[in-house]
Amino acid sequence: MVSWPKPATVPFLRKEGKNPVVEINGTIVVQIIHFLLLLLLLRLVAYKPILKILDERQMYVASNIEQAEKQRAEAERIKAEFEAEMRRVREEAQQIIERATKASEEQAQAIMEAAKEETTRLKEGALADIEREKDKALAELKDQVASMAILVAGKVIRDGLNIDAQHKLVQDAISEVKNLPC
Repeated sequence: MVSWPKPATVPFLRKEGKNPVVEINGTIVVQIIHFLLLLLLLRLVAYKPILKILDERQMYVASNIEQAEKQRAEAERIKAEFEAEMRRVREEAQQIIERATKASEEQAQAIMEAAKEETTRLKEGALADIEREKDKALAELKDQVASMAILVAGKVIRDGLNIDAQHKLVQDAISEVKNLPC
């Protein structure tokens, strides 16, 4: 083993009769120089690249935050457009429903009016048919009554009837008229 010489010591803050509290010697000076050299070497070799990496990382994080803000703003814009479009579509759908409802009500009203007109037309046609049949039946009745009157008159003239026979003849004519189909 190599023996190193003992460095010279400089007493510092010596208290009377006691050993110094801090003793500065050549080892401390060499250690300070080595420490300063190490700091200089670290500054040149490690500190600048580390600062560069930290700056790049900070710029990366800042750009990510900025990009996220832009994406959030874009998402908000798209959401607002979507909501506006949804409102427009809902309003349009409501208008379509209202128009369809109105059209169906109008169509139902038209159908009801057409049915009423058809009913009225059928009723008037049936009443006209009834009136024609009634007129026809009355004409036939008149013809039959006239025929019977002629028959009765012919019998009266031929038989030279008395009053009882005339009453009987009128009663027979009335019963025959009652038996006619009307």
